[in-house]
Amino acid sequence: MARIKITGIISGKVGPVSIYETKFGTQVVRSITKARDPKTPKQLAHRMKFSLVNKGLSPLNEAIKIGFRGDSRTYRKQISRAYHKAIEGKYPNFTLDYSKIKIAEGDVQLPADIAVRIHENSRLVRFTWNPEISSDSKYANGKDKIKIICLNEELKETTKLNSVVRRSAGEAAVELPKGWVPADTHFWIYLESNNSEMNSDSVYVK
Repeated sequence: MARIKITGIISGKVGPVSIYETKFGTQVVRSITKARDPKTPKQLAHRMKFSLVNKGLSPLNEAIKIGFRGDSRTYRKQISRAYHKAIEGKYPNFTLDYSKIKIAEGDVQLPADIAVRIHENSRLVRFTWNPEISSDSKYANGKDKIKIICLNEELKETTKLNSVVRRSAGEAAVELPKGWVPADTHFWIYLESNNSEMNSDSVYVK
């Protein structure tokens, strides 16, 4: 065993060891271990899936935080949920199934017959739904506000419905930004209560 006599306080790396002082004034010498990175197929698959989910959901960060109320960790939770439920295929050919991604959650009841129609040779996208409210609907009001989020998968950009549209209207339209290709675009719709205290679950429409 080698012995080293230390006079005074030193810190840094000496060959295969690092030397530092703790907050209590104790001198500590530790061997430096090289981080293992065997890059097994399982690890490579995990990294690719995690990267795919992070890149896919990053443009939806703010929309998700608004759609899921009262939880500061909601975005990380949706990252985890997408990792486990929204990835299809086998390594290295993974794809992200955007239809399995949620951007909002809540008790407000969604309208029936939600549909989307993209006008040919136009950037106008029209959404329709049944504005009628059934008598047994607990959290539904004709004044509930429609929320629409659009994500361009290729450009990693989002846009949304900027005007106030009520459930009772039965329809809403969003004009996509210049350069957007509808085939690369994903759409979600949900409702916010008239008093802005609750949301509905989101619905993916395509």
